[in-house]
Amino acid sequence: MNKRAISYGIVGFILTTLLVSPFVFAQVLPLRAQESSPAVSAKKADSTRLEPAIESTSYDWAEREPLIAHALGGIGEYIGTNSVEALENAYNKGLRIFETDIAVTSDGQLALRHDWEAGTYNVLGQKIPDSLPLTPMTLEQFKSIKIQQHYTPMTFKELAAFMSEHPDMLLVTDTKESNSAKAADIFKRIVSETRQVDEQVLRRLIPQLYKQDNFEALSGVYPFKQYIYTLYMNGDSMKDVVDFASAKGIGVVVMDENRYTPEFVQSLKDKGIYTYINTINDVNRIHALMKQGVQGVMTDFVVPADL
Repeated sequence: MNKRAISYGIVGFILTTLLVSPFVFAQVLPLRAQESSPAVSAKKADSTRLEPAIESTSYDWAEREPLIAHALGGIGEYIGTNSVEALENAYNKGLRIFETDIAVTSDGQLALRHDWEAGTYNVLGQKIPDSLPLTPMTLEQFKSIKIQQHYTPMTFKELAAFMSEHPDMLLVTDTKESNSAKAADIFKRIVSETRQVDEQVLRRLIPQLYKQDNFEALSGVYPFKQYIYTLYMNGDSMKDVVDFASAKGIGVVVMDENRYTPEFVQSLKDKGIYTYINTINDVNRIHALMKQGVQGVMTDFVVPADL
């Protein structure tokens, strides 16, 4: 190779380096700067725990969370309060999956309450109104009456705000409405009130279905990615439940102990469907059920440290 060829080769290499280097540095340096920035480091540190429900796949919460706090968890000696204090207590003790009752007030707002029947007044330690028949309260009336003279009634919007501030929390709804048209109406309110607070929270709502036709009704309201099929309002056979949940991609079935059998649980497990039992407050019983294939339970008082 002559000297002129060598000179041309060297010049070409230098020119190529000069042309390419700015592009390379322009691409590499910002990336390194981003990776070393405090904001990105903090985001990486937080993402694994703070937003598992958003970033992870549907139903993977069931793989790691054996407990669902029933009615936002028990508080003191009381169950079924759906109160602010119950929620805060259960969350602080490590529960992340919550179930709550939802009822509609007379002025069309959503309250966290089992229903407006006399029995619920008794459970909550509230005086039954003299006027009969009993009708729903207004939202203002609902908020004004303490539960067991101490605990704070909670609205759905307040719960949505709590979820917005705690993005590792998921919510299982209990509207107790098996009629599909009425269920759809309640979920329109749920979607509307959630959007008024934080639309991202919708991605962490898990509707409970009571009848098979509820699925089409609710999926027509909002494209929920996760559902629970609960059995206490229907008489579906084991085959009906397995076939329906499998066909609709429903990953969790909840049943009372009177519906539970190891065969039922195994049939669901064979289709990749988890079983939860409600409502269990005995740790030994929970362990026994889980040894027989049950994934977890709804509970009032059991917390992760107990297991």
